[in-house]
Amino acid sequence: MKRIIDFAVKNPVLITALLCVVFYFLPFKPKPFGDGQFHSGTQQIIEYVLNGFQGNINIDKGFLTLFCYLIPYALVYTFHDDHLFFLSGVIFSCLFVCLSVFYLFKAFAILRFTDKSKFYVLVLMSLFPIHIYYAMGIIGEAFGFFASSLLIYFWAKHYAGMAHRTDYFRLALSLVLLYGIKPNMLPFIFVMTLYVLILKIPKANKMYFAIGMALVPVFILVERSLDNSNFEFKNKVFRQQLLWSRFELRDEPFNWMPQHGQDKFASNDYLNNLEKRKELDSICIANKYDRTTYYVQWVKNDILSNPGLTLRQYSLKFFQAQSFIISPLMKSDKSKVVKYGIHIYINAINYILVIVGLFAMYRLFRKKEYTLFFPFLFFWGWGLLYVFVFHSEQRYMFPVRPVLLFLFAYWVSTDKFSPKQVLV
Repeated sequence: MKRIIDFAVKNPVLITALLCVVFYFLPFKPKPFGDGQFHSGTQQIIEYVLNGFQGNINIDKGFLTLFCYLIPYALVYTFHDDHLFFLSGVIFSCLFVCLSVFYLFKAFAILRFTDKSKFYVLVLMSLFPIHIYYAMGIIGEAFGFFASSLLIYFWAKHYAGMAHRTDYFRLALSLVLLYGIKPNMLPFIFVMTLYVLILKIPKANKMYFAIGMALVPVFILVERSLDNSNFEFKNKVFRQQLLWSRFELRDEPFNWMPQHGQDKFASNDYLNNLEKRKELDSICIANKYDRTTYYVQWVKNDILSNPGLTLRQYSLKFFQAQSFIISPLMKSDKSKVVKYGIHIYINAINYILVIVGLFAMYRLFRKKEYTLFFPFLFFWGWGLLYVFVFHSEQRYMFPVRPVLLFLFAYWVSTDKFSPKQVLV
């Protein structure tokens, strides 16, 4: 057994790469191109460059995600073949997943976590390889996983007192990358930036960090200059997600299926949300109200008028947003035993991480390990707050997964000692 553990903890990247190859040939995959936005957006960037920096680029989601796919897409662009786009994108995503595991386990090594903790983490990641599942489509989640793992690695170096000036610049770059891939994480990045700047570290380190963070407004300006999508479209998405959050789990609190209202599996909550949307739109048209402002006010009033319902919704969303529901499986003709058996299996593994993560956070707080506690609280807390207030989907919480893996390793490694004591 010791030889197996030794081999596993020394070769987490190799094991991850092998799992990627195996998973590619399994029938369980997300939609090849997701909603198609990254697929079409990356091609638009290539065409924009080839046409002398002229043309249209629609940026509806993470701006930097398009550039993550730019290299693999550019390599096969001349063939104009969707199968090659998909294959090259998946290979590139798997490379980033392997890099994520590399940096995550480097963080474990820096803090001298035990081999047992590393092995258990690898076992859980292998039994439910959701990080690999998300790499099997052009959906961008693998790059968010990478950005979070990179952030943890550089923060571990800071915690261990091993970070140099340039590491604080790279720490900032990991936050910039996280923003560019997951724009909804911007409030966390803002709070994390303030937290780093008030730390008792040399001014030169803060300067390097600030230089790196200065790229955020630069990227925002570049994105605005390149983005030809209608700004009203983004306002529309914002208010519709905000409204949907008030109906989510309202009358059907245990219908956790992802909803889009385009098939027979649409929940009553989602249909009621569509009816309310029509009602609010008609009021705005008749009275010439600004729709976004009116939606926001209606949502505020609904929250204040239904505090008990809101508390129940948020409590359930804590679990729903951190559970994994495989829609194609639930909508298939397979028996209920297969459907629910698979979901019980994957979520039993998943909730080991969630529950142990909560205990680990309590241990960090009790032992006054605030240097680790506060960044993870900001990260996990904002992820949850986002799905409470807006539309809840598992992918919104996926960037938090490296944090849960780190907390699990911390819990197993520090049963008697804190990381500081281990480092000493």
